[in-house]
Amino acid sequence: MKNKLITAGSISRQKASESFPFLQEKYRGRRKDIKDFTHSFPEFVFWIYPDGTLFNAKDAHKKNVPKGYDFILNDEPNYGGFLRGRLARQFEEQLIVVYCEPEALSQNIHKMHQFLKGIHQIPLPIAKDTLVISDNGDMYGSIEDIEVRIQTTKG
Repeated sequence: MKNKLITAGSISRQKASESFPFLQEKYRGRRKDIKDFTHSFPEFVFWIYPDGTLFNAKDAHKKNVPKGYDFILNDEPNYGGFLRGRLARQFEEQLIVVYCEPEALSQNIHKMHQFLKGIHQIPLPIAKDTLVISDNGDMYGSIEDIEVRIQTTKG
């Protein structure tokens, strides 16, 4: 039995699917269409080190791995503690796709801090309401939702 998609944050799956149809609850070919979108409209391709340092992967993760860390390509979905992702845009709508374990940006405080530290270093404007998803279509909400989740999960 497949796991249910994570839908967290202030943006409903229904609302998100108005801009990104592949985020509908039941959608055939979701992974392929997410990949097609992020590869067709990339703004920034990145790796984020475990300490939150951003690495510009230019146009491809496989061709541009942080020096000395080639092994991370063979460690899906953990990538040796790195986060792998793409910022993509079509018209005004931005989307960040992170290749990670499903719970990484919904429950793991360390991963959420790592992600936020890394994306805040991207040399492009990113709106706080930019939607963050996994390559499987899990929705983590907006950047602001992840910031709030960190604050409310502490303690």
